[in-house]
Amino acid sequence: MGNQIELLVNLQTIDLQLRERTDAIDALRREIVEIEGSLATQRQALDAARAERAELEARRRDIEGTLADEEAKMKDRRMRLNRIRNEKEAAAVKREIEVAKEGTGQLEEGLMALFEQLDGVKERETELATAYEALEGRRASESERVELEIGELSSGLDEARVRREALAAGLEASLRRQYETILARKRGQAVVEVRGGTCDGCHMRIAPQLANEIHRNTRVIACPSCHRILYVRPPDSATSSA
Repeated sequence: MGNQIELLVNLQTIDLQLRERTDAIDALRREIVEIEGSLATQRQALDAARAERAELEARRRDIEGTLADEEAKMKDRRMRLNRIRNEKEAAAVKREIEVAKEGTGQLEEGLMALFEQLDGVKERETELATAYEALEGRRASESERVELEIGELSSGLDEARVRREALAAGLEASLRRQYETILARKRGQAVVEVRGGTCDGCHMRIAPQLANEIHRNTRVIACPSCHRILYVRPPDSATSSA
């Protein structure tokens, strides 16, 4: 049974190393996903600003076109007024000119307000474009860094998995099932050391009689509290690791 417990300890060591590396790789990939998300949000804001500017510029062109038409019509009205000798007709044209002036004035006021809006939108668009370019640069540099770190973390993973399978294959079938079940339930830690009479997994005290059995290393014993498999490090290992 001692060999089986030793296999469990070694298997747990490899599993912890594998989990640590895979968790680190996942965290690095999440960094890129977050940057991509920020980039997409920034792009949407930039596209929205560009669309708003395009709409305002279209309205500006429409108003400027209308003003140009009104200017031409105004010239025509003034020429007609110069030719009219009938006082009643002249009064009607003069009224038409006054109404047109009022309408032109409103259009010009609207155009000035539109110019102010355009200035604000253009300024915001420039800021968003600058931020987007900076974020693109950050994504490029971060992607390079992340890929490098993932490459370093990934090196040796396949070899470690092969070693893991070799160790797992040496376990008794029932013991392997027990280990794998605890591993899944206890966040990747199925085997823990007993230190100073305490379970290193849940920090509960181990009864002296049970602790003695663990020291004898004659059978696999699980913690009564957290159900992880317990072991005691040999004295020479404990000394060398101190």
